[in-house]
Amino acid sequence: MKPKKARRQYGIHKIFGTTVQGEGAMAGIPCVFIRFSGCNMWDGRPETRADSKCPFCDTDFLSKKMMSKNDIMEQVKELAMPGVGWVWISGGEPALQLDKPLALAIKQQGFKIGVETNGTRLFPEGTLSNIDHLTMSPKLPDQQTKQRWCDSLKLLYPHPNPLIRPEGYLNVRTKSRWLQPIEAEDADISKQNMELTLSKLYSLPKAQDWRLSVQTHKVIGVE
Repeated sequence: MKPKKARRQYGIHKIFGTTVQGEGAMAGIPCVFIRFSGCNMWDGRPETRADSKCPFCDTDFLSKKMMSKNDIMEQVKELAMPGVGWVWISGGEPALQLDKPLALAIKQQGFKIGVETNGTRLFPEGTLSNIDHLTMSPKLPDQQTKQRWCDSLKLLYPHPNPLIRPEGYLNVRTKSRWLQPIEAEDADISKQNMELTLSKLYSLPKAQDWRLSVQTHKVIGVE
């Protein structure tokens, strides 16, 4: 008799909702969030953030609970209210863990799937064919960005790396392009970033069709 194969476990920081997606092309969509633990741009410890690739990151993804896909789906179904048609997957960096079996488990429960990635890692084979909306928010220059297509491209601005600018990602295939001002702990810096983002948005060629993204979930007071 063959021994039972161990069930795949995923490092989950948090599953929460019902809420709405707050940013980019999918802003306003009711969803349940799955936030993976772990990222390849920052280890998640506050004391190392300033020296990481993302010194502006405002997301907590450090702690984790190991969960099977069945455990994950039980929690998603418990949290999803009647108006929820989407599960949104973020991190950390989802490409480090999200795979075809988990994506299929979500789809089989009737949900559409949205994913946000930094584009520096490719997803396991068969994963993206089960994703309904892929948002890419690059955290490295275009030459180091392995994901070459997405449904929406969301660039944080002004990124501390001068190579990460809207002009640098025109070879990425996408349906929509978004500029989002970096929110800082200092309100004056946040205001300045918004002004710089708007100024940049107004100066870009109209044919590129860049749009403004803001963190509406913070404005309306939801997680």
